[in-house]
Amino acid sequence: MPAVPTGFAGALTIALIVGLGIFVYPWLLALRGGKWIVAGVTALLAALFYVFDAGSGLSGAAALAVTAGLALAPLAAGVIVWRLQRPGKP
Repeated sequence: MPAVPTGFAGALTIALIVGLGIFVYPWLLALRGGKWIVAGVTALLAALFYVFDAGSGLSGAAALAVTAGLALAPLAAGVIVWRLQRPGKP
């Protein structure tokens, strides 16, 4: 598998974390059935970030830990934004 350039992978990772976490996930979480879509997108992100980390030389467990952290970061941000945007809820 060809290596993904670090600059591209880093920029795409940040764009996905910010874009999904602040804009897309809160919108999806407000929809009926949106939680399932968010779960699917999070799984796809985990696979994408694992591919990005494949050339980094991390051991299998470390690569999985980094991948899980990166995939769950937009989810955490999305849940925080979604909770803050709900009317009448603290």
